[in-house]
Amino acid sequence: MYDVMQGVLVVEVSEHTFMPAAGMALADWGANVIKIERTTGGGDPMRSLNIPNLEAGGYNPYFEAGNRGKRSIALDLLQDAGREVLYKLIASADVFITNLRKNARVQMGIEPETLFEHNPRLIYARGTGNGLLGPLAPQGGFDGATTWYRGGLAYLQSKPGKEPPGPGTSYGDLMGGLTMAGAISAALFKRERTGKGSIVDNSLYSVGAYLSSQHVAMASLGNPRVPTEVPRSESFDPLVMTYRTSDDRWINLCLLMPKWWPDFCQHIDRQDLIDDPRFTDPKARYVNRSALIAELDETFARHTMMEWADKLEPMSGVWAPAFSPQEISQDPQALINGFVAPVGAPESPDYMMAVTPLQFDEKPVGQLRRGPKYGEHTDEILAEFGIDSTDLRNSGVIN
Repeated sequence: MYDVMQGVLVVEVSEHTFMPAAGMALADWGANVIKIERTTGGGDPMRSLNIPNLEAGGYNPYFEAGNRGKRSIALDLLQDAGREVLYKLIASADVFITNLRKNARVQMGIEPETLFEHNPRLIYARGTGNGLLGPLAPQGGFDGATTWYRGGLAYLQSKPGKEPPGPGTSYGDLMGGLTMAGAISAALFKRERTGKGSIVDNSLYSVGAYLSSQHVAMASLGNPRVPTEVPRSESFDPLVMTYRTSDDRWINLCLLMPKWWPDFCQHIDRQDLIDDPRFTDPKARYVNRSALIAELDETFARHTMMEWADKLEPMSGVWAPAFSPQEISQDPQALINGFVAPVGAPESPDYMMAVTPLQFDEKPVGQLRRGPKYGEHTDEILAEFGIDSTDLRNSGVIN
């Protein structure tokens, strides 16, 4: 855990992964993040996802991916007494995070104007599916549908007549949460300068559109990208392609600089290609791309992916193996840089997670703090704010 957000109190009323990921990033950076969960249904719905080969009720990687490092209080915000507890927390808070839809926010009394009455310096961070305006504003969103499909990413990856490929798990959620954490940081900086709170908004749709930004711009200039399927042998650049290895894995090349050509040939043991007149410069390699692709297909089929990784590691050009998530968790490069780290959960000592992809002062974040169990810190948090839990528990306001 870093200390750049030390002393910052964050109150979160959000579910699934989009806005919880923003709170998680702030927790990784040292903030005190209190997650308020519903008192019915077991809290955040991400807790109840069934995951093959993992025991129900145990540590859930999908929940942890948006909630590690937080504390949890189970509080009924539909009751007046529950809202009074929330408002006491808000009076001391720096940041409030939510991704609930407007009707739920109104019912729970967590709209901006209400919370600003209790703390005008508050940073109010709100995530939506499709933005605040327009006919889709009342609808919710999930990253698969809203970021990936509506945001244009599925279209850009599709082939003619074929079903578009789906995204990775929580792709838009994690991107959206991280960008929201950056916006919250900017709003906190503004407050230091002006003393004023802010409302910060993000949406899953806007995240997808942003990730498609170059293509959106090209389309607006009359040059839209249309799904096409070019034969492999006619690919535009043989040195910016993916090649199959002997173990049916893949190596990606991204050799964008012409000066890398001789060094590449040396490292794949194809010195004969360096001065081959068909391939001596970028224009020749383009004209004879089918021949070069055939040569490289045959060459990469000689060794396994990891054998190629060892051969290519000293090369000056850019390349990458198509790693599995398991390989990332064990990769020496990821481990030494702290891109993945162990979660501090005694029940699962070998549990590794990818960290928030930012570092401060050239230091990795170190061991990660686990996500909270449902309502784990209810009494602890209430005691910190001088609130007696007995009557609240007897009346069902807390679990």
